[in-house]
Amino acid sequence: MNNWQEWIVGLLLLLCAVRIGMSVYSFFRRTKENSNPCENCASGCELKRLYDEKRTDCSKDQKKKKKSCCG
Repeated sequence: MNNWQEWIVGLLLLLCAVRIGMSVYSFFRRTKENSNPCENCASGCELKRLYDEKRTDCSKDQKKKKKSCCG
């Protein structure tokens, strides 16, 4: 009787591990595609704030580089 219960517990653990793996994979795939990883956050997300600050800093740097190299 214990044998089939162990198989069910193992299957549930495997499904949980697959789900967590898919979430991590999709998070890193979105960041690689330059989309916002925190767009689905319900509340204020520290990572989102840092992401937005970095994006604005990078856009300012790109504008400065374009002006300096062409001017």
